Amino acid sequence: MKIISVFILLIYWSIMISAPVMGKNSIKNHNKDRKIVSNF
Repeated sequence: MKIISVFILLIYWSIMISAPVMGKNSIKNHNKDRKIVSNF
């Protein structure tokens, strides 16, 4: 039971750490798309 709870905590923390990074990447991609559209 203890091993399972530790495993769940590891998954939880990896999501919490990676979520903001993924969010920043998606925002950058949106800005690139907007620039491409505005050039046309």
